[in-house]
Amino acid sequence: MIRARKSRRGLSPLIAAVVLISATIVGGMLVYQYFQSSLGRAQAMAQGLAVTASSMPLNSNTTLIEVSILNNYNKPVTITGVTGILANASTVTLKPASGQELPVQLNPGEKNTIILVSNQTVPRAVVVHYSVDGVEHQSDPVQLG
Repeated sequence: MIRARKSRRGLSPLIAAVVLISATIVGGMLVYQYFQSSLGRAQAMAQGLAVTASSMPLNSNTTLIEVSILNNYNKPVTITGVTGILANASTVTLKPASGQELPVQLNPGEKNTIILVSNQTVPRAVVVHYSVDGVEHQSDPVQLG
């Protein structure tokens, strides 16, 4: 007599399809979350001020320093001052030329150029002091070009 074998199956095709679709959705959500957090970190790193500076001797005692500032933050920034770094590493507060005053507020994406006057030794670099939401910050030193 021949016995009929019982066939054993693992999961029914319907349950297998549900498990596969669920795993795909969970995997997609993890990849989405990873890229969203990476994008947020990249945007945070890009925030700050873009500062360029150049100097022009006016006479033997006076030098004009042009500092261009671009606000890359997504909120307003207030420029509170500019400091010059001398060759001997000492610092000097630079005063705006006549007709310009500090503090200056820059909206997101806005660019402003400040003309400063140095009646002392010409600084090698400048540092821009600014506040965002009432918190004081300063730029990295920017060499005068």
